Amino acid sequence: MKPLSKPFTLSALSAALALTLTAAPSWGAEKAWANSADTPSLQTALPALSELPSPTLPQIAAVDQILTETPALQEAQALQQAAAQNGAVLRAGTNEFTGQAQVQQRRIESLPDSGRYNEWQLLINRQLRLPSQAQADGRMAEALQTSAQAALVATRQQFLGALLTAWFAAQRAQAEAVLAQQDLDLINAQVKALQRRQSLGDASVLELEQMQAEQARAQSTLLLAQGMAASSRAALFARYPALSRGGSLQGQNDPGALALPTLNAEQLSARAVQSSPLLIQQRAMLQKAQAMAAQAHAARTPQPTVGAYIGSDRGGSERIVGLQFAMPFGGSARESQERAALAEADAAQWRLRDLQAQAEADFQRLYADAQAQGAAVKATEQAAQVQTQASNRMLRAYQLGEAGLSDWLLARRSALESTRLVLQSRFDAATSSAQLKLQTGLLYELTP
Repeated sequence: MKPLSKPFTLSALSAALALTLTAAPSWGAEKAWANSADTPSLQTALPALSELPSPTLPQIAAVDQILTETPALQEAQALQQAAAQNGAVLRAGTNEFTGQAQVQQRRIESLPDSGRYNEWQLLINRQLRLPSQAQADGRMAEALQTSAQAALVATRQQFLGALLTAWFAAQRAQAEAVLAQQDLDLINAQVKALQRRQSLGDASVLELEQMQAEQARAQSTLLLAQGMAASSRAALFARYPALSRGGSLQGQNDPGALALPTLNAEQLSARAVQSSPLLIQQRAMLQKAQAMAAQAHAARTPQPTVGAYIGSDRGGSERIVGLQFAMPFGGSARESQERAALAEADAAQWRLRDLQAQAEADFQRLYADAQAQGAAVKATEQAAQVQTQASNRMLRAYQLGEAGLSDWLLARRSALESTRLVLQSRFDAATSSAQLKLQTGLLYELTP
């Protein structure tokens, strides 16, 4: 075979090179765009999961101050003091001494004692409280104090539950605004890079317009998120002014404060039933009903009244000293009152059992939600990572000319939505964990 001539070889190589440059994108331009300082790297084309804001609990000092200043708890504490004083009244008893004075003038017209005589009489008496009645009144005094304490605990826990709900809502809105700002910053960097490429003739006007439309979409999302964050924060600070003194929603630095409790389900259920404010109040109502039944039983024996008196008759010529005793006869009304009180105590007992079953069911629902949402965080994070990798590959394909800009933007939106779901799942899990700890008495360990 004869070797090819030199002119033919150069012609063939030139033609092959021309075909190669025509079929493939400009490698130099793509490399310059990928290495441009104005262009985000593949890893920064989307907000990183590790940079997302994390939910935190409010500072303990702020919560303490809020509990001290809130009117609802101040009212409950005042009612607790009133219950203590009413209990003191019951222990002391309302049976007091009663004094009576009587002055009269006697007129005698028959001899030999005819004339006018001044007479007077002093009487003091008191209704006696039997030992069984004093004991029943003491039980009622304890029931009143227990009921007031239960009302204070219920008010405190209800207040904390509402505070946590408002706190996490404000934190979540702020976190979504931060995510929207991060996304807009990345889109702005992409727009700048595309404008530079378009000025160099390496990108079309259509691509630039598509990216600018995506920029406007991100800007609109940011404005809405900032509005929601501002309104949620304003509502939180208006309701709980002590939280606004820090000027931000920065909470505790303890990362494990919102972790699920390490106790098993049975231990947590026992604590939830024991700490349930609804059950605490119902137990106090049962105790009060039982004390009322004890009072009604003791009242079946009437309280006697004893007294003593002195008097002067016929102008002092006669002196009178005597004792007084009075006792009512108990009738069927006292027996009916006791039966009514026993029936009310029985009703309170059945109501307590029903509420206990309801509290156990509520705990199981809350525990299952907390477990599921904790697992959902891991699932959404894994899904977001996969979506982010797919978006990065699509971006690389777009840079190499293997995919269009709209394809990458569609993949990027899916990845960004997965990132938002991660943010939402983290706050949902934090809210459920905080409420679970609150219901089981493991949150803050504050005493009312």
